[in-house]
Amino acid sequence: MSLFGWLQNALVLLISVAAFAGAIWGLVDAFRRPETAFTAAGKWSKTIWLVILGVATIIAFISLPWPLGTGGGIGGILGIAAIVAVIIYFVDVRPKLGGGYGSSGGSQGRSSGGW
Repeated sequence: MSLFGWLQNALVLLISVAAFAGAIWGLVDAFRRPETAFTAAGKWSKTIWLVILGVATIIAFISLPWPLGTGGGIGGILGIAAIVAVIIYFVDVRPKLGGGYGSSGGSQGRSSGGW
């Protein structure tokens, strides 16, 4: 295999693994957020985002090159759709959900002042 072919395969593997890792991260992050955070942010419900990110995770896994999954890389139309879904979650939805995972999103048991 030529150097160019090896680099191309390595790049496809890198992008595919990154897409799979991002999809898992987004799925876990959405799962940990309360339903009220999604509705308060004016976004689709938590259930819809869990389904979208779950399907994106499955597609990203299936698209992994042969030693890991069964596909030839994330470059197909479904793989690109999975990447777009994950990017939309991280760029648009997640920032509007707030920083905390709990209902208050506050200091979580720590005192706010004094000694």
